[in-house]
Amino acid sequence: PYGLPLDETTIAEVMKDAGYRTTAIGKWHLGFCSENYTPTFRGFDSYQGYLIGAEDYFKHTRDWQHVEGYDFRNSSFEAKDILPPTAKGFIGTYSAYIFTQRAIDVATHHAAAYPTTPLFTYLPFQSVH
Repeated sequence: PYGLPLDETTIAEVMKDAGYRTTAIGKWHLGFCSENYTPTFRGFDSYQGYLIGAEDYFKHTRDWQHVEGYDFRNSSFEAKDILPPTAKGFIGTYSAYIFTQRAIDVATHHAAAYPTTPLFTYLPFQSVH
């Protein structure tokens, strides 16, 4: 399987051990060959974004050898389940706008639900390449 080895500690796991709530938003690209490689099984409490290395900014798909696949994941603020991709409501919206809004939504939810707990947000935007 391809991905960050499961015996490697992620920054999210370190931050959780320090008492933080954690969220990941944007590009993952550290493995998805099994659910255990995905962000919500690597220390993040929630995740929104894509798992493969690249995708269309608006359609959230990836073409490979003339086969197009949809890859956009969206967990709730408290759920681990991000497989299969079910977040079709974002088709047509530029990924940076989606990720920015998610960061705002997570921070707002966190402030209300966990006012005394720090929040760690990992936000690798797609458009920085």
